[in-house]
Parts: sequence; C-alpha cells; structure tokens
Amino acid sequence: MASFFKSIQKHALLRSIAYILLGIAIFLEPNKVSQMILYLIVSYNVLMGIFNLISARKNKTNGYNSATPIAIFYFIFALILFLFAKPLVAALPFLLGIMIIIGGGVRLSQSLKLRQYVNVRWLPMCIYGGVMIGAGILLVANPFSTAMIFFQFFGITLLIAGISELITFIRFRNFEM
Repeated sequence: MASFFKSIQKHALLRSIAYILLGIAIFLEPNKVSQMILYLIVSYNVLMGIFNLISARKNKTNGYNSATPIAIFYFIFALILFLFAKPLVAALPFLLGIMIIIGGGVRLSQSLKLRQYVNVRWLPMCIYGGVMIGAGILLVANPFSTAMIFFQFFGITLLIAGISELITFIRFRNFEM
C-alpha cells in the first residue's frame, strides 16, 4: 500500500503541470484544443487499424482471422469521425438539451403535484425544474457555443485540479506513508 501512495506522489508534479497546461489551453483556445483532440482520436483509430492489419498479416491462417475486420472497423470509425465531427459535436448538446428540458418538465410537474401536501417542500424542486428547463432551452437554442462554454468550464476545472495537485505535492513531498 505504501508503494502505491509513493507512486502516486512521485507523479503528482507531472500530473499537476499537465492539468495546469491543458486547463489553460482549453480555457484560452477551446476550438483549437477540441480540434486537436479530434485529430488525436482519429490518429489513434488509424494507428490501431494499421496495427491490426499488421497483426492479421503476421498471423495469417487458413481459418477466420478477427484482426482484419477489426482493422476495417477502426479505419471506418476514423473516417466517420473525421468527416462528421462537427455535426456530431453540434448534435450532442442539442440532444442533451432536449433531454434536460424533458427532465425539467418532469421535475416541475412533480413539484406542482407536491403542493397539495402540507409537510413536503415543493418549491426547491419547482425552482430546480425551472432551472433545468432554462438550461435545456439554452442548449437547444445555441448548441455549439454552449458546448464550447462547457468545454472552457472543464478547462477551468482542470486548472483548479492542477493547482490543487501542485499544492498537495508541495505540502506532502517529504511525508512518508
């Protein structure tokens, strides 16, 4: 157990620096970072396809070899991601917005039904339902900008996590488990 904590502590400085740099990059340039992440995912899938093709060629058998269809799947997935990334990214916040509006409507109707009971607090649920409906409408009305705002918020969260990790590293660097 002590070696586990030691290994976590050993990499805390690198992890904190990575979190801080990535958080700053996401906050300042969310479009470029999201594009870079997309290209990394596409590249990963192409590489996995190449590795599976090489594996299929090396392990050539007379029977069925599952590496070839897997390689084809990786190539097709990479191509779909590359060609349709923007519509997919734009559709996700829209669909999420619709789901949030439905969830908010359910909460709102539940809270209004709870008004008839004396000992039940219905107002917080009513406010929560209204906020959910508002957030859902915001996502549906402006899906791509809203997605970038959430991505920037994720960058701020990473930045805070990196600073926290750095402070923890500095405070506990000489601490023995």
